[in-house]
Amino acid sequence: MESSANTRPPAPPRRGPAATEQTRAAILAATIKVIAQRSLSGTTVERVALAAGVAPGTVILHFKRKEALLVAVLEELAREFEQARQAALAGAAKDPVAALNRLIDVTFDPAVSDAAKVSVWYAFWGEAGSRGVYLERAGAIDNTYQADIQKICADLARRGYDHVQPEAAAIGLVGTIEYFWQEIMVAGPGFDRARARRTVRAYLASLFPQHFTATP
Repeated sequence: MESSANTRPPAPPRRGPAATEQTRAAILAATIKVIAQRSLSGTTVERVALAAGVAPGTVILHFKRKEALLVAVLEELAREFEQARQAALAGAAKDPVAALNRLIDVTFDPAVSDAAKVSVWYAFWGEAGSRGVYLERAGAIDNTYQADIQKICADLARRGYDHVQPEAAAIGLVGTIEYFWQEIMVAGPGFDRARARRTVRAYLASLFPQHFTATP
């Protein structure tokens, strides 16, 4: 008679850290899509699970509750943007023109600013109940971003542009970029990123004509 050990069905394969991380990433990506389609209030664990192709229990296993999932999405986007921004500025500390050009390019990189991701940023900022979460989790990154741009504009202003106020120049630059980010939400994949980059550089050319060209 065969022992029970020989007839026992094989144990299911264990899920390693890589598989766990892949599942978590898939849930976050699905949440971004659901928020873009349904807003924060319309996002549910069930809808996220359906979009991610997992069971609702799997979403709960990774994030415990919906509120923690939403915060995790915001933190992931903030981390992604900050890493891309820092990488763009690396090696350009003494070249303000290169620094601004790199920031413009990375800001309109589809990997950072596709329509769904931009929708998440504005969902947190636009819904009153989530604005505090936004300021707590991403406010410091926004402030650093603004300060860095102002510092770069101040560096350029010292190169023959005494009439330029760095703070006003930085606010105008960020405002121009924000305008196009809102357009991304409306236009989706059809958004003209080349036009956006040209327009932002045309704004800079109006301030720093010896360093930027308003290309038609």
